[in-house]
Amino acid sequence: MGALLLGATSLSFTSCDLDEYNPSNEGAEAVFATPQGMEGLVNQLYYNYKWKYFGREDPVLYFEGAGDIWANTPEKNEYGMQLTRFVNLQGDRGQVKGAWERNYDNVNIANAVLQYLPDCQGLSDEVRNDFEGEARFTRAFAYWWLVEWFGDIDLRTVAVNEPSFEAYRTDRKVIYDQVIIPDAQAAAEKLPVKPYNGNIGRATKKAAYALLARVCLARAQYEAKGSAEQKNFYQRAYDAAKYVMDNKAALGITLYNTYDEIWQAKNNKTNTEFLWVVSHSSDASLNANPNNPNRLHLYWSPRLLDKAGITSTADSWEYPKESALLMPTYYFLNLWKNWDIRYQVLFQEEFPGANRRGSYTWDASMVNNYNAPAALVGKITPNGQTVLKFTKEHVTAAQKDAAAAQGYALCGLEDTYDVANVNPQGGCRIRKDIKTKFEAFPRFKKYRIWDGDPNGTILLKAANGNVGFADAPVMRYAEMPLIAAECKIGLGDPAAAAQIIKDEIRNQRVVAPGHTLSEAQADVTAGNMTIEWILEERARELCGEWLRWFDLKRTGKLVDYIRQHNPAWDGNDVVDAHNYLWPIPNTFLDKLTNGEQFGQNPGYNPYVKGGN
Repeated sequence: MGALLLGATSLSFTSCDLDEYNPSNEGAEAVFATPQGMEGLVNQLYYNYKWKYFGREDPVLYFEGAGDIWANTPEKNEYGMQLTRFVNLQGDRGQVKGAWERNYDNVNIANAVLQYLPDCQGLSDEVRNDFEGEARFTRAFAYWWLVEWFGDIDLRTVAVNEPSFEAYRTDRKVIYDQVIIPDAQAAAEKLPVKPYNGNIGRATKKAAYALLARVCLARAQYEAKGSAEQKNFYQRAYDAAKYVMDNKAALGITLYNTYDEIWQAKNNKTNTEFLWVVSHSSDASLNANPNNPNRLHLYWSPRLLDKAGITSTADSWEYPKESALLMPTYYFLNLWKNWDIRYQVLFQEEFPGANRRGSYTWDASMVNNYNAPAALVGKITPNGQTVLKFTKEHVTAAQKDAAAAQGYALCGLEDTYDVANVNPQGGCRIRKDIKTKFEAFPRFKKYRIWDGDPNGTILLKAANGNVGFADAPVMRYAEMPLIAAECKIGLGDPAAAAQIIKDEIRNQRVVAPGHTLSEAQADVTAGNMTIEWILEERARELCGEWLRWFDLKRTGKLVDYIRQHNPAWDGNDVVDAHNYLWPIPNTFLDKLTNGEQFGQNPGYNPYVKGGN
């Protein structure tokens, strides 16, 4: 697997925020036989995740945007549509090339660790096991992505330092059974509870068990429904998830008393419910991408700056710089019930005034922009008082009038979505006429950069800049009981699934003030425990956590759920069955002598040597 074939890395590495050792003219065998050289090699396993994945834009688009609960914002309706809606997605897309190469880079680095580790001198057994576990964790994670994205692909388990010009497909089930699952299992056995040298962001035992649960659950999709083979993988996924659930204390997991605490900025760097994070540093020079390490806070907000007098400065943390990339679908907003405090924690509906002049006087153009009553013209809204409110509810003219009397514009679902044309599955399009006017939807704030206290934790260098340094959670405890419940459904025990949900997810900490636990658990019954119900609950609990595309693919719902829950703005729903896989990048095929034999995935432009 040389630089001319599967990736950009050929055991020559760029800098990252972990200490590394860069060999110059020394042979790899000599360099990696030293503890310093081996540690530098292991450190490189995390570079790509920090540089281009967790905290950056592309995964937000293709893991969350390519689904049913998020849509492109009106102003960016055509932005990244090859990723979010599969429009003109072909093998020549740079994002496809990047996803392929960076994951094969990680495979090659992991292979190198496993190849050179036995001959490395001066390592304790504890460190040797740790390094092997980290390599196997990374290889399993990378191949899981590659197989789910691209299907049957080239399997490499030996580090390659020289260019190779032939590749052959291996059945995805073989890759799961011979590499992904065994690697995840070995990582779970070898990795320590605490990260190597205390470095947050390195793989540990709890992360490996979580990965084992994920990949066994994913493997089940490739067996006949209800078969003994499928049930075997459900059982293995359940066992891994249950291990995490039953050994929280031993694994260093402590659940917070309230749901809000999970997402508080002050808990980000020491979060006791995160199972694996990609870490970013407040010292920009230590990050793989110094200028843009973590920008997750940018991507989920309506355009608020310069609306209704709202302005931003370097320290106006209520309104940091915006990217306005994705918005919730009508379907997603209607999944939330009033008893569910998770909605209140994760979404912001009310926005206080923030004007450099100290107050905002409503003018006719801005009143019209938000479909507000004419009585709002001339009203003065002081800083700190609500100036805009975007709710997940329907609103009446009387409610709009009452809001205007208090100095703010109120927008409901009908202001943003085509509510007159909701389909039987609960989805509808975004209104076309809002593209040139307002964006009025609740702001998703799972990835917050402060807790509202100017003297507290702030995970952003400047509110009007890009440099955020929050750690990005990749795996979180709540995923484990959701996996366990899904497995129990697959194993024919829906009553057990319902009990897991009651004990671990729909418990008292998700109940909003003024509501009762019985409300939260009313629909958690054995009769309701279906894959469709689990998908709804995963949407509520795991929204924005890089899993929605995998969830819809694994359950065979990708095409139907996108069309039904997230119908395209222009009615052109191009997604179809071939989008369960991505295209193979043409840049890879071009470098092969047998590129046409390796071939493109079905449904995409057939590969012709020199023709693309």
